Amino acid sequence: MWFPEGVVFLITRRRQFGPTTFLWDVQAPDVARAARPGHFIMARVDEHGERIPLTVADFNARQGTVTVVIQAVGKTTFEMMGLREGDAILDFIGPLGLPSHIRKLEGAVVLVGGGLGVAPIYPQLREYKAQGNYTISIVGFRNRDLVFWEDQFREESDELIVTTDDGSYGRKGFVTHALADVLGSRKDIAEVVAIGPIPMMKACCETTRPFGIPTVVSLNSIMVDGTGMCGSCRVTVGGKMKFACVDGADFDGHLVNFDELALRQKRFEREEKSALERFRSESAKLASLSPARDGIMAPSAVCLPEPVPMPPGPRVPKNIKTIPPERAPMPQQPPEQRVHNFNEVALGLTLEDALHEAERCLRCKKPRCVPGCPVGIDIPGFIAAIQHKDFKLSYQILKWANTLPAVCGRVCPQESQCEATCVVGAKFQPVSIGRLERFVADVAMGRGWDEFPPEDQPRSKKAAIIGSGPSGLACAGDLARNGVAVTIFEALHVAGGVLKYGIPEFRLPDMIIDAEIDNLKKMGVEIRLDSIIGKLFTVPQLMSEKGYETVFVGTGAGSPKFAGIPGEAFNGVFSANEFLTRVNLMRGYRQPLYDTPVGMGKRVAVVGAGNTAMDSCRVAKRMGAEKVTIVYRRSRRESPARVEELEHAIEEGIEFLWLTNPVEILGNATGWVTGMRVQKMELGEPDASGRRRPVPIEGSEFLLDVDTVVYALGTTANPIIAQTTPGLKVNKWGYIEVDERTGMTSIPGVFAGGDIVTGAATVILAMGAGRRAAKGMLEYMGIVQPDAPAELAGAGKE
Repeated sequence: MWFPEGVVFLITRRRQFGPTTFLWDVQAPDVARAARPGHFIMARVDEHGERIPLTVADFNARQGTVTVVIQAVGKTTFEMMGLREGDAILDFIGPLGLPSHIRKLEGAVVLVGGGLGVAPIYPQLREYKAQGNYTISIVGFRNRDLVFWEDQFREESDELIVTTDDGSYGRKGFVTHALADVLGSRKDIAEVVAIGPIPMMKACCETTRPFGIPTVVSLNSIMVDGTGMCGSCRVTVGGKMKFACVDGADFDGHLVNFDELALRQKRFEREEKSALERFRSESAKLASLSPARDGIMAPSAVCLPEPVPMPPGPRVPKNIKTIPPERAPMPQQPPEQRVHNFNEVALGLTLEDALHEAERCLRCKKPRCVPGCPVGIDIPGFIAAIQHKDFKLSYQILKWANTLPAVCGRVCPQESQCEATCVVGAKFQPVSIGRLERFVADVAMGRGWDEFPPEDQPRSKKAAIIGSGPSGLACAGDLARNGVAVTIFEALHVAGGVLKYGIPEFRLPDMIIDAEIDNLKKMGVEIRLDSIIGKLFTVPQLMSEKGYETVFVGTGAGSPKFAGIPGEAFNGVFSANEFLTRVNLMRGYRQPLYDTPVGMGKRVAVVGAGNTAMDSCRVAKRMGAEKVTIVYRRSRRESPARVEELEHAIEEGIEFLWLTNPVEILGNATGWVTGMRVQKMELGEPDASGRRRPVPIEGSEFLLDVDTVVYALGTTANPIIAQTTPGLKVNKWGYIEVDERTGMTSIPGVFAGGDIVTGAATVILAMGAGRRAAKGMLEYMGIVQPDAPAELAGAGKE
């Protein structure tokens, strides 16, 4: 099995327990060191596999191994069952979730494991025993052939009861029968812990409820990222929405809505059954499937003219009367064609069009466009180089200020930043700065124009970057350029953050992101994937045990918002983060070659009207939805989406319900969405955001016929870093507080920037924050002085 560059995880031991149940010991020293009872991990077999959540069954820090017990139920887990000792898997991410709250109790503890839940209950048993508790273990199996770990349980248990459904071994009956007998015969039970299938955990909770005995259950729901980013694992506990991967996986069983959870577990049943059937009958066909076409012809194939020497001295401004008044049009796929593919919509300017557009720049002595750029690009400079056909110089000017010009040229809202202040815009349409940036970055690919420090350059200072999104990549680039040894720690299995999971390929092809990240690697930046800081290591550990002088937190906001209306637990309700992650990051749009199910229906409503909402509705259309509707409580005028993205959505047949707000999601007895009740709105007085507040119109409710609802309402701060970094100050919304000039947090040497500081914003604003923090970090390490010119550290401004 071939793996791309990076760490792989070796299976050092394998044991089969039954026809479809097996054990792995996986070599993962850092995970083993940080693991605790109650943790889980995410595993991915290969590049095409889905992310599978597995509860930690055991861990050995000395040997560097983590034990997981797996039951083959779908295509991916059957593939996992085929691996043997000595084989490797691509990703083994963790530890995730919160550790179990285990302590000395006044009384006995009963630990109940059913089926596959027997494995994860074992480390809890061992720790309860180590804390000095009297332990009673009840483990249940369907029959004698499936019994495992009896000796291990007997060693750690003061009492052990083994049950089998058919009575072929131990006591006949269910674990709940044995639990009821224990509770009826003893008055000193202080706590019950139950792990197993959902019906079993529910039955245990109902057994303990009359006794008023605290009962803890472990909810290992279907997850995608395991860090709280997508909301896939949401459960209702005590009437409130919780994310099992961040708030659990342990919960008070008496407060869990098990019926709702049981229905949610079936949401990908149809796709998983189909995938398993394909796996069993068409493995050879699957292996021979050719990959989808990625993007268009490499832009660097464009034949460039010879540069024209630039005259010495300062740039001479042009007269607006001498420039072409019309913008060069952007070629793009026609709507009727592009709704059936994920190839890039905007095809990029031709050489002729780029030269035409560059001639529209006035080369102002005091350019207004530069202050409008969050990273401080010398915009007249890079465009003047285009005018003289010196595309290499143009690229180098861009690259000095912007680590990701090919990305920003595609997704940044230039129309509200640099182009909004363009002098040409006072009379004509402004210069297409973003399109020119994209053109130059694209033609530079593969031409060797990037300048990299020598490999043997001494790097005495070390900096850690948490997160490989826009702010982290920009910060890393400036630090590396100034001789700092930089390591980026990325929680996911690929680098790029929101650029990878949040933006579809038809807007930002992966090949573009990968090329920009490869350039960073050539600058000496190390990228460690599958590394969740706050779980694998904490920020204090990075600065003490790992020897980093300074740390930058660029994790993004991350956690999705829901509306808080009835029905959000029905199958078919997604956060945009989950929906886009399944499609973009996990390649759901390329099934069956890739395994991750999407679970989308045919009539889709997307709630919200920002760029993420536009991405979600356009993805749904390409995934085969018959009807896609944007539902937004304000008018089109207040939509925060880029005009270009909004117009593209309209061209592609997306319907819009402006001044409409959801009030309830309806579903059927099997747990699936059947409709959404909405209400018409009107605009009142402006709210804190400056936009007019939407006010409900009485008696205007109506039913929308949908079977899928995607929430694109923004994100909130992911709490993992704040929870594990003592002394780190956050505001009331959970965002990290920083010094505005340097980006330093309340902890000396720890910096932050991007969405984890400001809340959800744009790629280029996050990059500007990353560059400011890089300058602050260089000052902190004594590499530059506080009054040094910004260019030395490449620091931009917003």
